[in-house]
Amino acid sequence: MARLRRQDPRSDEALVAACNEGDSREAAQAFEVLYRRHKDYVLRVALRFVPDTDSALDVLQDTFTYLLRRFPPTGEGIVLTAKLTTFLYPIAKNTAITALRKSGRFPASEDIAPDDLPGPDGGDTTDIRKVLANLPGGQREVLELRFVDGLSLQEIADVLLIPLGTVKSRLHLGIAKLKSSDFAKDFDDE
Repeated sequence: MARLRRQDPRSDEALVAACNEGDSREAAQAFEVLYRRHKDYVLRVALRFVPDTDSALDVLQDTFTYLLRRFPPTGEGIVLTAKLTTFLYPIAKNTAITALRKSGRFPASEDIAPDDLPGPDGGDTTDIRKVLANLPGGQREVLELRFVDGLSLQEIADVLLIPLGTVKSRLHLGIAKLKSSDFAKDFDDE
């Protein structure tokens, strides 16, 4: 990310403004910088929900296609009230869930509880991935947003559209389950 900022020092807010208000050349360049800056993040988010890299790449493409359509001339533009990653997370998540539904790997229900979300694939994963996969989806999602993506508790609440107290509760319960797991006990024995 630091290398990308050296290539174009503008903030995400300035790049979004260029996409909203700039001429077509300036907007295209700004969008390309946003894509390069955030594609790895969106891919990471997608891989939390879809079973393979090809599906995650489709989610990446669909997420940025959605974002592109929000900018003029086809859309009204976007106004960032938080980090761009906070804006991108639900788009990537919902796109991934839609892809799972289309593939028949996920139930077609409108109201999906976070605990119903599938965990990472159980094959060839690290021990911590296996432990995370055994957590309820809501706890796993909050832990990943906090410790992998580095979001604040309030940002997590904003991204997931849940109360701050629910975020704190899920975080507390998830950490407690991790601490009581065999994975954590193996570290205590060393």
